[in-house]
Amino acid sequence: MGVVFGPRDVLKGRKWMMKKAARDLTSGQREAVEQILQRWEDEKSPKKIADLLGEERAKRLLKDLGIY
Repeated sequence: MGVVFGPRDVLKGRKWMMKKAARDLTSGQREAVEQILQRWEDEKSPKKIADLLGEERAKRLLKDLGIY
């Protein structure tokens, strides 16, 4: 079983996770995703990321980050 990190944990000392997961994002998208992760709300934030990146890319990003 894998370890699941919270969204804020990704930004605390785990920048390498974000860099690896967001390798195919533009710098603007990366910044927007980081802001969403900093202000994480369980119901709204995944939808905001999906609206920004598209459903498939959002699922892949959240999976790579270990959030979902």
